[in-house]
Amino acid sequence: MRLGFIGPANSDSVALERAAKLLVCELEVDEVIYLAEDDALRDFVAAHKTEEEDEALEQRVAGVAATGSPTDIEDVVRRLRGARYLEKLRIAPPPPARAMEMLDDRILTIVRTKSTIGEEDVINSNVVVYGDGKELMFKRFGPRCFFCPGPAEIGTVGVLDDTAETGGVVLTAVDKDGQVLWSEPIQGRGAKVMVAQ
Repeated sequence: MRLGFIGPANSDSVALERAAKLLVCELEVDEVIYLAEDDALRDFVAAHKTEEEDEALEQRVAGVAATGSPTDIEDVVRRLRGARYLEKLRIAPPPPARAMEMLDDRILTIVRTKSTIGEEDVINSNVVVYGDGKELMFKRFGPRCFFCPGPAEIGTVGVLDDTAETGGVVLTAVDKDGQVLWSEPIQGRGAKVMVAQ
């Protein structure tokens, strides 16, 4: 499973579009988690929402492929890409709610705002992802880490991947050009051993 993370875009739907395209088309994530609910998201959804059923869209693709003009083909490709974006898009819940995911044996807590993070979240999670940071941030505290992709306008996204070539779970920060900025292995929940004294 590969999860992508996009920070808030506020009203910059172009930044959201660019980040979604990078995660879905180039990095091929299974789900994109948007860490806000704002004007950019509303514009993004409105731009890509289609009333056509999948079957009707597939028939239109076949028809356009055979006889369509370049403009018709571009329109169909845009609609297909938009449908793919929306199919993979998830929105982090509003505060004080949080979302939980599990990759391999790692527990992930997802919140929109850092102030939502409680002691229980920290104790029970391997990774805490939040969206209200002003910049890309990764901090490790023992076996736990905190991650924020930063606002969408700075052009960085995060990818949490449990199918990494190195094995295990890896958190990667990627810039708008698809270049890896850093990559960190995420420690699992190994067996705990207590020694009596």
